[in-house]
Amino acid sequence: MYERIETLDDPRLDVFRSLKTRNNLRDARLFVAEGVTVVERVLRSSLKVQCVLVSDRKLATCKPFLRDDVTVLSLRSELADDLVGFSFHCGVMVCAVRPDVPNLDQCIPSNGASLILAADRVVDPENLGGLVRIGSAFGADGIILGKGTADPFSRRVLRVSMGNVVFMPILETENLPSVLSELRQDRNFEICGTVLDDKAIQLSTFQFSKRTVLAFGNEYDGLSDEVSSTLSHCLTIPMLNGTDSLNVAISAGIFCHQYRNR
Repeated sequence: MYERIETLDDPRLDVFRSLKTRNNLRDARLFVAEGVTVVERVLRSSLKVQCVLVSDRKLATCKPFLRDDVTVLSLRSELADDLVGFSFHCGVMVCAVRPDVPNLDQCIPSNGASLILAADRVVDPENLGGLVRIGSAFGADGIILGKGTADPFSRRVLRVSMGNVVFMPILETENLPSVLSELRQDRNFEICGTVLDDKAIQLSTFQFSKRTVLAFGNEYDGLSDEVSSTLSHCLTIPMLNGTDSLNVAISAGIFCHQYRNR
């Protein structure tokens, strides 16, 4: 259903206003995603969609995947720029309802091979978005986010993940060490911490368990002591030329690839 917007005072636009300077969508259990690819994936998902906002110059591009049961608000491109508070070059946004946070039983197989990623205070949205995209590419069953980690449904995480957030089970918890302990003690997972430590096991020599959690820490100080206390193994990537660290998302790609190969 198409509805034309002629003025920025229209209350139907309220959810899209000043997105760069405010973030009150999380409390309302909503999220806004932008860009043709991401919006198409949100519309293809099982999530409840409130509406789509599209500028005139992107309407023809988006028409093939717009749904008849979703309200589509169209407006002139210059009005869209003023509305969102930045250049609306992507041309399309969607507002949808956040999914309920799953529990362990909903996202983790009770037996057999399973790869889970855990993020301990990964604060950078781009790193988290990369982690989600990589987890999806390498077949992770879910991602567990500890307290202090970026909002998985922020616009930047959604954009960097290329919309994979809406298909990947993401469990947010206030007590990551407790969840990891349960996975280790009750669900037969080995918890592998990714660390910068010469005393850790070199990744190239390690044989993964079929049921593995890969835990990634904060960009500045790594895994917390509480999470470290739950680990089955500490793993590290050997680096040359005096390189002392890698980006979290790059590291995740290397660890996930090695898990699939070993």
